[in-house]
Amino acid sequence: MARAATADLVRGSGERLARFGRPARDALVVIGILRALYYFFVQDIKPWEFAGVDARAYWGIDLAHPYVGSGVGDVSTYLYSPAFAQLMAPFSALPFPVFFALWTTMSVMILVWLVRPWPWAVPILILPIIYELCVGNVHFLVAAAIVLGYRVSATWAFPILTKITPGVGVGWFLVRREWRALALALGVTGAIVAVSFALSPSAWADWIDLLLASPGRSQLLLIRVIGAAALVAVGAWTGWRWVVPIAVWIALPIIWINSWVILLAVIRLRERQASASFGAQG
Repeated sequence: MARAATADLVRGSGERLARFGRPARDALVVIGILRALYYFFVQDIKPWEFAGVDARAYWGIDLAHPYVGSGVGDVSTYLYSPAFAQLMAPFSALPFPVFFALWTTMSVMILVWLVRPWPWAVPILILPIIYELCVGNVHFLVAAAIVLGYRVSATWAFPILTKITPGVGVGWFLVRREWRALALALGVTGAIVAVSFALSPSAWADWIDLLLASPGRSQLLLIRVIGAAALVAVGAWTGWRWVVPIAVWIALPIIWINSWVILLAVIRLRERQASASFGAQG
């Protein structure tokens, strides 16, 4: 009965979308463009004037003391796990303009891949897209990891070892009892942590201290994570994969303007419903 009701809801939603989707889309395009223009030229906040501010934190990492002077909201300070720092450290050998050009190229490639089915999503989210490309954060990579995670669940190690709380998305495999995928996601993440800890245990202690002192803990994070976990459970029960990027976005430690680009993963997942039945073993 519940599944029949869900199917009826989906059919009804599809009919309403066919009727009102085009006007709503056009309205969102106009709103997205106007919001960006207002932000850039009325609020006078121009992210291209501080290009690479986030990417610089990943480029110039002191592996011995990666968190000295770091704090949430501070400029070009490193906040992610020691494992990601160790991965990115070799790129410090490159001049920063070269590194940032490579990073931006990668981000643009991910953007094109994400929006290919719905290119009109670009003007709707043009403000967070421009902002993300300018500052060079990891949100495009997080979006890609979510999409790819349904094929290779090990990619969930990336959002877990950077933003941490997006790991709530792994709950999809738990609810659907896809044990193999769950074991791969957690096992690969654990293996990376083990190797990284062996290389620099003090850095892990410093990171934990930084997280415990983070002011982000007071910004309704616990409530948002609980809500995100519930949303993931609903998505897993219904087979709606596109719900997970929304949950990940809600669960972010801090939701910045550029964080909205994670929602572009919805485009790639909107029609990729799970083929296995709800109770199938992973």
